[in-house]
Formats: sequence, C-alpha cells, structure tokens
Amino acid sequence: MSSRLIRVGVGLAASAALAFAAVPAAAAPPSQPTELRGSLPSGGQYVLHEPERWNGTLLTWSPGYGGGGGTASAGPSNEVVSWLTGQGYALAGAAAGTGWAVEDLLVAQPQVVDAATAVLGEPEHVVAWGASMGGQVSVALLEQHSSTFDAALPLCGSIAGAIPMLNGSLDGTYALKTLVAPEDARLELVNVTNEPARQAAFKEVLDAAQQTTEGRARIALAASLAQMPTWSQTGTEQPDRHDVDAQQEQLYRIFMWGTVSPRQPLEQRAGGNFSWNTGVDYADALRESGNLQLVRQLYRDAGLSLDEDLTALNAGVRVAADEQAVAYMQQNATPTGDIHGPVLSLHETGDAAPVVAQAGTYADRVRAHGQAALVEQAFVDRPGHCAYADAEVAALVTALQDRLDSGRWQNLATPRALNDRADAIAESGGLERGGTFARHQPGSLLRPEREPDVFAPRPEDPVTRTGALPNGAAYTAIAPGDWNGSLVVVPGRSTAEFASAEWLLQRGTAVIGYDLSDGWDLVRDRDNASAAVARFTELVGAPDDVVLAGRSQGGLVTRIVADSAPAWLDGAVPMCGGGAGAVSTWNYKLDTAFVLRELVDPASAMRITGIADLEAEIAELNGLVAKAGGSAEGRARATFAAALSKIPAVDPATGAEITDRDARIDRYLVYLPFAVGSHVRAGYEATVSGTFSWNTDVDYERALRDSGRWSEVSAAYQDAGLSLDDDLRTLARADRLEADPAAVGFVERTASFTGDLTVPVLSLSTSGDGAGSTQDDEAYATTVREAGERAHLRQAFVQAEGHCTFNAAEEAAAFETIFTRIAEGRWPSTSPDALVERAAAIDEQSGLVLGEARFDGPRHGGIPARMWDADDWGSYTG
Repeated sequence: MSSRLIRVGVGLAASAALAFAAVPAAAAPPSQPTELRGSLPSGGQYVLHEPERWNGTLLTWSPGYGGGGGTASAGPSNEVVSWLTGQGYALAGAAAGTGWAVEDLLVAQPQVVDAATAVLGEPEHVVAWGASMGGQVSVALLEQHSSTFDAALPLCGSIAGAIPMLNGSLDGTYALKTLVAPEDARLELVNVTNEPARQAAFKEVLDAAQQTTEGRARIALAASLAQMPTWSQTGTEQPDRHDVDAQQEQLYRIFMWGTVSPRQPLEQRAGGNFSWNTGVDYADALRESGNLQLVRQLYRDAGLSLDEDLTALNAGVRVAADEQAVAYMQQNATPTGDIHGPVLSLHETGDAAPVVAQAGTYADRVRAHGQAALVEQAFVDRPGHCAYADAEVAALVTALQDRLDSGRWQNLATPRALNDRADAIAESGGLERGGTFARHQPGSLLRPEREPDVFAPRPEDPVTRTGALPNGAAYTAIAPGDWNGSLVVVPGRSTAEFASAEWLLQRGTAVIGYDLSDGWDLVRDRDNASAAVARFTELVGAPDDVVLAGRSQGGLVTRIVADSAPAWLDGAVPMCGGGAGAVSTWNYKLDTAFVLRELVDPASAMRITGIADLEAEIAELNGLVAKAGGSAEGRARATFAAALSKIPAVDPATGAEITDRDARIDRYLVYLPFAVGSHVRAGYEATVSGTFSWNTDVDYERALRDSGRWSEVSAAYQDAGLSLDDDLRTLARADRLEADPAAVGFVERTASFTGDLTVPVLSLSTSGDGAGSTQDDEAYATTVREAGERAHLRQAFVQAEGHCTFNAAEEAAAFETIFTRIAEGRWPSTSPDALVERAAAIDEQSGLVLGEARFDGPRHGGIPARMWDADDWGSYTG
C-alpha cells in the first residue's frame, strides 16, 4: 500500500476482556496495544490502535466540526479508546481536511480501513462512528461505502444532514432579522462574507432584543421556527412547562449556538448557498414546532400581534438556493436513509446543533426505504451537545457489537438495557458513568427537505437565488411571484439590494445583480452581464425585456455593454459612470494630478502613472492636497488643477451651485483625491498591463481655456498674488508622461465608445459628482450624436452633491421611463418637471417611502479638453 506506517508501542491502561451477551463480567489483566500512525493516499493522516488480542471488529472514528485537520484520533476520549482497546477492539481514525470536512472524510475513511487491514488482516466487522459532524459522516459512510462498512454509530450527529439543519437555521435567522432588525445589512442570512462579523452582529441584535418584552417574544418565535429546545443550558434545571419566561431564557441563550450556525465554511465547500425558505408557511411551521402556546403567551404579554408578525414573515422576500451547492451538500452531507447495515444513534434531547428532531427525520428516511428494523436510537434526557460520559459511549459500542454478532436488536438498545451496560462498565472498568438513558420519541424536522424539487415556490412567493457566475463573480437573482417578464441587470450590486429594488419587485420586475472586478477588469465585467442574463434564464426563465443599470464602475460597464449591443439588451440606464470613455477620463485625471504636483510641490514622489506602491502614492496625493490648502498660493493652484477635471462646487445640503470663491475652493480640495483616483488607476493599470494616460502634447494654457474656468482660476491667482503666466511656463517646461501604445489600444477597444446605439439609453448623473463631472455626459452625447443615434439617448440630472447619490424615487423614475420607452417605442417626456412628477406618482402609488426627486436641468461645462472616442482610436503612437 502507499500509506506510510510508524509503529509506536504504548502501554494503555486497559480493563477486563468482557463478554456482553448480557452484563460485563470481571476484569482481566491489561493488554498491551500498539499505536500506529501514517499518511493516506488522499493526503490526510490516520491513527490505528492495534489491541494485543483483536476481536475482529474495527472502529473507524470521524471527528466533529473543526477536528479533522489536526492530529488523528480514534475515539471521543483517551479513556474510551483505552477501554475499548482493552476489550479487543481495533480503533482507527482520520485527520483529513479542516472545518466542514465531510467530503474529505468520506474519501479518507475507506483508506483508513485499507491501512488497518494491511496491518490487522481482514476485519470481521467495520463500524463507522463519530460525534457531531463525525456522526453525520458515519451514516454517510455506511450508505456510500456499503461494501466497506457494516454498521454505524453516530453520536450527537446531524444524521438528517446539513441541508435541513441549515434550513432550520435560516428560518430562525430570517425571522429574527425580519422582525427585529430588517434594515441591518450585517445580518447576513446566506452568502456570508465575514462570519465573525456576522456572528457579532447577530449577538448584538439578539442581546438588545432580549432587553424588551417585544424582543423576547420575537426571539422565542425565531428560535421555535429553528426548533431550538426549551431546555438547552447545561447545569440548569429543566423549566416548568408553565414557566414561559424560563423557557424563553433558554431559547435566548441557545440562539447563537444553535441558530446562527457558521455558514461561510460550508458555503465555501459547497460553492454557494444551499439553504432556502421559498414556499415556507411560517404560521404552519410555528404550529408544528410544538411551541405555539409558549410563543402566543409571550406575544400576549408583550402586547404584540402574533398574526401580524407571521404575516410579515410570510410576506418577506425569500431566499432560494443555488442548485449546484444543494447538489454538493446532498452528495456530501445529507444522508438518504438507504442503508443495508445496523445504525445505533445517540442524542441529547436538549441538543441544539443538531436538534433532536434530526433523529426523527433520519428514522423517517430509513423507514421510507423499508429498512426500519435496522435502526435504533438512544437518548439521554438532558441539555448539551456531545457531552456523553465514557461509560455511556462504551455501552453503545458493545450493544452494537452484540447486534452485529446476533443479527437482531431484540432489547439491546432499550433505555433499561443500556443503563445496565453502562452501570456494569463504570463499575468494572472505572469509566465515568454520567446520567441515564431515557425513552424519547423525537419529532421530525420542520424542514426535512433534501431533494431539489422543493425549490418550486408558491405563485405568490418571490424567488431569490444566489451563486457564482462561471468566472466566480457572486450574484443574487430575485424574481417576484407575479413576475411580469421584465428584468433589470445590475453590475456592481451582487446582493441585488439597492434604493429602488423593492419598488421594482413590487412592479413585477425581476432583478439580478453581480459583483464587479476589483481591478477594473472591464472585459470580465462586460461579459458577466451576458452571463448573468443566461444564469437568470436557467434559474427562472427567459425574460421578455432586459435593462442594464449599473452605477459608477457599473455605469461604465453599462455604457460598454450598450455600445456592444448584445442581442438580449433592450435598454440601459447608466448611472454616473464614465461617459467620456476611459481614455478621456483618465487623461483629464492625469492633467489634474500633474498640475497639482508640478505647481504645489514638484519634488513630490507622486508618480501619477505606473503606480508601484499604492499606499505611498495615496499618501503623496493627500500630502499635496493638504499643502495646497494651507496657503493662498496653494489654493489658487488647486483651483487650476480642479478646473482640468471640472470638479463641481455644489452645496452638500441643497445641491445648489456655490458662488463664494473661497467656499468653492474648499469643495475642490475635498474632491481632489477622489477626482485624481489613484486607488482605481493602480488596479486598472495592472489589469491592462501598462500605462494608458499621457500628456506629452498638452498645452495647459489651451486646456485651461477649454475648461471654461479661465476667469475663476485667474481671479484666484490674482487674489493670491501669483502669476498664472509663470505657472503656465513652468508646466510647459516640465517633463511629461508617456503611455504604452498597446495599453492605450486595449483601453480604446474595451472602454471607449463608438456611440452606435441600437437600444434606448437613459443616463442618470448628479450635478455635484466630484469623481466624474457632467462633462462626461456632454462627451457621451457628442459621441452618440456624431454616430447618428441621438434619438436613442436621453440624459437626466439630479441636483445633488456626491457620487451616485440618487434616491429611490429618482432611480424608480428612470426605470419607469426606460420601460415605457421599450414598451411604446417612443420616449415619454424626460424634462426635469416630468421626471419629478413621475417620481412623485410612483412614490404615492407604491406605498413605499422612496424620497423626493431632485431633477433639474444639466450644468455642462462642455466636453473634456482631451476628448477621445472611436474617431481617435489608433492615433496615439507614443
């Protein structure tokens, strides 16, 4: 075999060799087992404890969550391993993978059996056993490797699988978020991006809710939907069934452990979200939970309407899963119950991870396959997770051994028989006795699903699907139950949560959002728009009308896609995104940075292009801006630099143009770092493999005159006692920056425009955008007009300070306008007054609070001084 063996002889304190036809006999002299460790073909590690006198049974141990990546162990404790080895059992175990390592262990454990067989010879019986996740692995091994494993002994295992376990968790977290903190984006239900932060946020919200009677009632409802036990805390007395406050306290204390289960490692394993709550009737779920009376009393005490909260849960936007992720969890973490060997499971009635109803659902599955006689389930009536005494575990092992030897359960696994065994083992072998086995009839999980057909929602339910596009970009797709066939694709909003999304869903329009690249990989971002439409079509159906609507980088992507005119596109709403094209935009940003450096501090180490150390570059830029703001001369020169990007100066409160010169310069200083955009340029240069901006041929006197701000800059220079002519001569003498022609060519082809539109485009911009002024809109309109497609373009302007600071009413008005244009084939009025009126009507009719629209006329300062579109492609040669 390929495994590597290391023999280590160890003396383990062992007890008597006992016969277990009934009750163990007296102790025998201790044996001297041998410990062997080695490597597996799959890359994991294993351990084998070889007894002095082997009884023919091999026990293979699978660890719980988080225990798979360290040193391999062979049982739940050293004492149990020692005692079982003394009885003649060979014990082995694997360390394979980390975290939710079910897939790794399903590969590793058959290899462990091969390694043990090479040492021991062919076993008579092989038993898969383990605790928690390892219990789940054990029943999965029995199903998937029936020729290798003869029986399974899962302890405190999620034997019905991770899918129903995490579906129950989703129900609890969905209820808590919906009823207690619906707007808290930190409370990630699925597609978790930061598990520690998510856990901390849920703990904060949970603890705050526990301080009020209303919050306590809602915690009880959420916990009951997740089937949390009302006796969950070790070291506490079981609450009286009439003591609703004590039961609620138990539900609160277990909520984080049992309901806010770690998702991110499992989703990473599965490649997406595998949980859903489409089709769930939460009123029915509460009735079936067994806690209806408890929750009803707490709601009554709090003066809340339980019916209203259940209605809110049933009306909420649901979560659907990614089928590929579900398929992964079905294969690796959701047993079917189709078994051909005996299973003896052990559970605490007060366990919350998993809940004891996992036992009932697993038994249901086995029964559905006609194998009910193979399964026995044991229970200890106490709270806790996997907190079993050694004698309790040993009793189960020996009971299962008798079942294998006799072929019949008879009364081997009754509470009385198991208590007798545990008593005898504790007395003769010195193992800790623990509590007592008890009779318990577990219910079934409220969410026992494991098959993909449960994705079919009721007609009135919205469908939410999450996952990753072929190149890994995350997406979320939401289709309302009354979907009207229209779809909005939103590059840059992978959660599909944005200001007007709720209104779109109410309108009957579906939404799919996807992540943009970190380094301005605009080709990838462009292609992902088509991939998102294709994925939506697979998940929901082919849309009738598709509108693309991104903001900022997503707005640029929207213009790029519109320019390329894919067959699926019916309209576009680019918002605040690069209408001048990337060559023009980054050239005027270079001009701004160049003037700032050469006039404020020519000794500055700011590179402007070819950025190698982004942190240092940003520090230099911020230093230049601070130095400029510290003197009248610097403020004048900052005004010059700002003019080349046409940085706006509007009142942050009102969006009105600022007229006071000093106040205008203050706004320029605020926006200069953002306008230069070093943080974006560095990534974009890396993506295109070169510098794509230059100023080798720029006449800065002409550029300043073309900016439309010559008078303002001249006045600022006069106030500071500076000579503008001297500074222009300084710029004329300064060393210039060159670009890489290949990089320029790539950016031309992928992020500049022909203007040859074939679908209607309505652009949306803010007048006070310091990252890209309305000169970009004039540039875009010029390109489209020169291509002869002016009829396809309309532009709307919101009088507001900031980058993409649109409210929901303004976005909704834009969407309604583009859908009207698509449906009727002609533009409705896009005047500021018409857009304001349209937004007001939407706000009133929707019943939502969308805001007050602020549309007004454009404030163009002309096209960029260095306009660059398809007519210029190929003309830069270095």
